[in-house]
Amino acid sequence: MAYTIVKSDGTVLTTIADGTINTTSTSLGLPGRNYAGYGQTVDTNFVHQVENFAATTPPSNPLRGQLWYNTNNSTLYVCPTDGEANALAWLSLTSTSGGGATTFGSVTVTGNLVSNNITATNNSNANAATFSYLTVTANANIATANVTSATIGTFTTTLITTGSSVTTGAITGTWTLNGTGTANAVAGTGLYVNSGNIVINNSGNTIGIRTDLYMYANGVPISFSGTYANSNVAAYLPTYNGNILAANIQTPIITTGANTTAGTVTGNWTLTTGSRLNATYADLAERHRTDMIYPIGTIVKVGGEFEITKTTEGDLTNVIGVVSNTAAYLMNSEAGNDETHPAITIAGRVVVRVLGSINKGNKLTTGANGCAIASNSNGFGWALESSNEVNEKLILSVIK
Repeated sequence: MAYTIVKSDGTVLTTIADGTINTTSTSLGLPGRNYAGYGQTVDTNFVHQVENFAATTPPSNPLRGQLWYNTNNSTLYVCPTDGEANALAWLSLTSTSGGGATTFGSVTVTGNLVSNNITATNNSNANAATFSYLTVTANANIATANVTSATIGTFTTTLITTGSSVTTGAITGTWTLNGTGTANAVAGTGLYVNSGNIVINNSGNTIGIRTDLYMYANGVPISFSGTYANSNVAAYLPTYNGNILAANIQTPIITTGANTTAGTVTGNWTLTTGSRLNATYADLAERHRTDMIYPIGTIVKVGGEFEITKTTEGDLTNVIGVVSNTAAYLMNSEAGNDETHPAITIAGRVVVRVLGSINKGNKLTTGANGCAIASNSNGFGWALESSNEVNEKLILSVIK
């Protein structure tokens, strides 16, 4: 009577006729009834099963779930489908030497998992795991963990901490801060410092920023306590020497820094209705080249080696003006300096070198050596002060 062999799932594998042996349905020899020498076949089957068909290639005619020990890499494999002859298609279980791999779809480890290299192609869930080297090629969702050392391409978290406020940490690289504000910060704030200090270290030299609110730094940590005003930081603000391009600038003071420092205004400017250009002094002057250096208050006329020279007594016709150092408005300012091209007042209030006594309101005419004297008739100006001093002196006057 023939033997009918049924698999674990209830399907018929094969039928073995009496006195024969089947070697094509499985990796084992299956003897039929009254097969001579069946004992040797049975013993051989036991040995193959004990050693899990240890060989360099998979066993022939394997069944799904069958084990094969690959002697090439000392790894145990499981046959995925009936008759699978391709060794690469078998599922690897474990290795007794380096280089082995396990390729199950899902593995649950209840104890400690120790390995030199674990590759998770889908999800890896564990209550505790220690890795010397871990590569995540997709996404890693870490709800609560301490990552002591890692290289992460994109990292999303709501809290980064060293563990305590007294434990130091380091951020290396060039970073861009983007923020939209929170309940505790100003909207649009990229970096919000809740407490503590900011120290900027440049090769061992601490540098920083000063502002008129809560921050300052001149080699010391930035403190966020106290109140600071412009006077606290003005000395530490740099001077910008470039061009300021703006459609409208509103400021109460424009200065070169000192009344002896020259500045330049370029362009065609107009004072609006009701606006004024005020000056500290009250004389209108222009630069002229003289034949020598003259003291302040000297009366000058057209003549001499260059453009002007000092006047002589009774020489009222060619008077241009008076040498000044208080010009409220100076024309031809780029012609030269005060020695070669002094400012000559042509109108306004200015001090004049005067000889002899004079009364306020006297007209001024030319005297000797570029000085003025009092006149009761023609003159180039009027004295605004009186003096009984007969020697030369400076008298505040107004000239026309």
